[in-house]
Amino acid sequence: MSSQIFRLFSKNCFRPNLIRKIATVSNNESRRWFEISFADGSTGIFPYVWLRDTSLDPSTYSVSDSMKARRLMMRDFDAEVSPLNFEHDKNENVLKVVWPGKVESIYPAKWLKMRNPSCEKVKKQRRKIYLMDVRPWNAAGIKKRLKKFDHQEFLHDDKVLHDFLSAVCEDGIAILTNGPKRDGKTVENIGERIGLIHQTHFGKVFEVTTKADASNMAYASGDELPYHTDFPSLSQPPELQMLYMYQKAAKGGLSMFVDGFQIAEMLRMNYPDAFYALTTTTLEYIEEGYDIHERSGKDFKFDFNMKARHKVIRCDDNGHVNKIQFGNAMRSWFYDTKPEQIQEVYRALKLFTEFCYDPENQLIFQLEDGETVLWANTRLLHARSAYLCTPEQTRSIHGCYFMWDIVKSRVRHIRQKLQLPEHQDAL
Repeated sequence: MSSQIFRLFSKNCFRPNLIRKIATVSNNESRRWFEISFADGSTGIFPYVWLRDTSLDPSTYSVSDSMKARRLMMRDFDAEVSPLNFEHDKNENVLKVVWPGKVESIYPAKWLKMRNPSCEKVKKQRRKIYLMDVRPWNAAGIKKRLKKFDHQEFLHDDKVLHDFLSAVCEDGIAILTNGPKRDGKTVENIGERIGLIHQTHFGKVFEVTTKADASNMAYASGDELPYHTDFPSLSQPPELQMLYMYQKAAKGGLSMFVDGFQIAEMLRMNYPDAFYALTTTTLEYIEEGYDIHERSGKDFKFDFNMKARHKVIRCDDNGHVNKIQFGNAMRSWFYDTKPEQIQEVYRALKLFTEFCYDPENQLIFQLEDGETVLWANTRLLHARSAYLCTPEQTRSIHGCYFMWDIVKSRVRHIRQKLQLPEHQDAL
């Protein structure tokens, strides 16, 4: 279509507060689409092929409470399909179309307006279901808006669960307070409330405490841990991490977080060469050893040899930062780049780390006994200050991991269940 036609239909396509009533339907056979105007003055272009493919008739879609799936196979689909007949039913406020194969489709005005493929505002609205509207933060910003929720309300109120997970989607972090103390089932209970816990080579639920045969630096001692994301040694790492404070240390052990997306943007703005190095150079990470954790009531030893290579900062097709992976402890010797570029990579890593430790970027707090923190592992970097234990008070944290698909599915399910304003129908 010409740019003039597109601008006309895009400009007047989405006025949600006005009446959704079809005014006119024009069949543009040469363009292979219907041009529809609505009573509120908005307009839309609806290609034949799209209308046929999205028809909710029983031969095209199987729709039930347990499943929504297209029955129509692409192998059998006619990509050049044209309507045999159509009718603008003014009484029912619908577009009726008859397709080859005696398929009869009915498209209500509201359905057409809310799915108008020629409307940029419709597309923008639909993109919200992916819950990708993150809000990068510095120390001042997150201290003002860090969301905290009551543990019991989280367990029993779906709206609180929704708000908690939504906060993690936006800010990358949220906290549960007033939880049970020294309860070994807390992590599993929270995990079941959210959805499915993501199992790793440390098991389903793990404990972070100092031990002799440490399989991870977090277990090795009470020394400070540097900023990192968990599992840079994996090509597909768990995307969220959760920690429950079973018992805090006698002294120290502060939780430290920075927003990797914010750090990346600071590099892009102030040190573009460093940003370029970390978005184009592939680094290798290694993790070899074993872990002993419980499985079916017995100690289970799992040997692992993890290797992965990736960029510290990754961007989507539009250049927006969408993934951070870095852990200095697991970074190997291998740089998959030219020797003359290696110095620049080290300079970039140094700048990246300095930004992480800038007080203006850090969120630092003491996670109290019974509190739980959930954060985006492929966005936020986390660290821990050194701690001291006594025989009467040893530090113990229980944790697990999740994937975004499960967390966001839960958010969308609650929006549908409670019919929240953010809910959008799947079809």
